[in-house]
Amino acid sequence: MTDTQQQGTKELRPVSGTLRERKQAVALIAPPDGAGPSQAEKLPCDPLVPTIFHEPWWLDIVTGGQYGVAEMREHGKVVGQLPYFLRKRLGITYSMLPPMTHFLGPAIVEGDGPPATRFLRRLNVTRELIRQLPPASVYRYKCHRDITDTLAFQQERFMTAVQYTHEIAPDTVDNLWKNLRSEKRKKIRQAERVLTVEDIVDPGEFWRLYDTNLRKRNITNICDERMCSTLVAACLERNRGRIHAVRDQNKTIVAAVFCIWDATASYYFMSTRTDGAHHGAISLLAWEGMKDAAALGLIFDLDGVYNAKSVLFFTEFGGVVQPRYIVTRATGAGGLALAARDMFRGNRFFFS
Repeated sequence: MTDTQQQGTKELRPVSGTLRERKQAVALIAPPDGAGPSQAEKLPCDPLVPTIFHEPWWLDIVTGGQYGVAEMREHGKVVGQLPYFLRKRLGITYSMLPPMTHFLGPAIVEGDGPPATRFLRRLNVTRELIRQLPPASVYRYKCHRDITDTLAFQQERFMTAVQYTHEIAPDTVDNLWKNLRSEKRKKIRQAERVLTVEDIVDPGEFWRLYDTNLRKRNITNICDERMCSTLVAACLERNRGRIHAVRDQNKTIVAAVFCIWDATASYYFMSTRTDGAHHGAISLLAWEGMKDAAALGLIFDLDGVYNAKSVLFFTEFGGVVQPRYIVTRATGAGGLALAARDMFRGNRFFFS
């Protein structure tokens, strides 16, 4: 979540034990102190925990443990899961993404067989998971990259929208550099001459920088301090995230970018800069994140185009545009409440 994104502005069922039991299966073994991400043990891929946002420790932090999981089993084995989070506002029950969770969606073991067989399996499992969701006036989820169609949701009366993101496949540093637009390379070179890159290892330091920069712009910080600091700390402790920062020639930290990763991708998750920071500071930090992702053999996901101005910024990194599907179902009252919410946020053409 960038400073610009910020400007855009409990009745819960018990959590399924199955997702919690998978904590160890997806935990990254941290490298020795001082080791870089390229030295971390490779995460195993688990179709039931396809992203960092599906992991139990993440969901515990961002919901205070108050999340549920729709689940489907076959022959005693879990073949599909769909985490959900409910909250009530003004008498309207919403099932939406938890705070600081950029996407979720069904996690499915699709099995073997020809494409048509696997497609029908995904379709049927997804529909069953949707039917298990608790009652709500509004359902809205942004789905992860493995969800390549929303036909199951459409069959269950959901509307579909899309947010686009830019993905950069892992490659050699030389090839990544060549794929940047010349304007982006120029900005990064200029920034390297006057800025020094280092890591921030204190979650509190990152929060203070992030919050202070928003306050100076008179932008309300929609993140909760305790939740954000706990989440950053959990990522750092698990070697699932890294905060790159830059100091100017006065030794002052003027910008920072927080990236997080799972078994498939590294995400450009949060960024912040002071008003006086060099115009290439964030580009330089994103470049550092790209190199980290490549060292881990991961896709670098720039985490979604959120307004018109961000299109060029992200495009200059040389990635491929990919869709993230957003599915919504609402009752009459829920639809009115959702329309009012979207209008208040003021970003009607880009999902953020």
